[in-house]
Amino acid sequence: MLEPLLMALGPWRSPLLAFAVALGAALAARARPALAGVAAGAGLAAGLFDVFGAMLITPRMLPERLPWLALVAAFIGAALDLAPLGWRLRGAVLVAGAGAAAWWMLGAPRTPADLAAVAGAAGPVAVAFLVALAPWRGEPDRRPALRALLAAIMLACGLGAAGAPMLFVGLAACAGGAALGTLAGTAGLEAVRIGDAGHGPLAAVLAGTAAAAALAWPGAGVAAAGAAAVLVLASPWPWRGGAG
Repeated sequence: MLEPLLMALGPWRSPLLAFAVALGAALAARARPALAGVAAGAGLAAGLFDVFGAMLITPRMLPERLPWLALVAAFIGAALDLAPLGWRLRGAVLVAGAGAAAWWMLGAPRTPADLAAVAGAAGPVAVAFLVALAPWRGEPDRRPALRALLAAIMLACGLGAAGAPMLFVGLAACAGGAALGTLAGTAGLEAVRIGDAGHGPLAAVLAGTAAAAALAWPGAGVAAAGAAAVLVLASPWPWRGGAG
């Protein structure tokens, strides 16, 4: 009975799973709203692993790298929430993290020849991660999830309109589902904190999806959709006080 239902959901199964897991985790954590960010990371990881499975990573520029990127970003974000750093150390972690994420999404090149092959794309991809992750600033509310939801909608719609493969639209939708589930599960709560534990994986996966789509399906429309989503992630919207 469950299998026909899952098949009927088609490509939207994974985004719906991301939403359901994030919603369930957020509801389970309502007694401790400071842990709401963990729900976003859990939902996102569930959706992405549903898409790809826990496959071994090959040294190529593949979106299959995104689930592992989400997990690492979630752990780093949670560590930053537990042990806040000064702005200098935080900046160093941001720059190092953006560089490592770009290296990972470009196929983790190790040899001089492989590094030279991706040198042209390395700068733009690293900048995309740097801008997307820049709001790792310990916001004590739900704004990171609201931003991620808007960025995911813009990215999914932009990629779809540009004719990119549905895989990339679905990956953006997984991030949107995780963000929406977290927001729904924390509705009406005071002192909700999405924090770095939630923003880290959501922003990293959205930037990674934008980068992977641009590399696999070059075009002005795909690049514009990715740039718009990344800029939304880095914006101050919504202003403090309107995020709950």
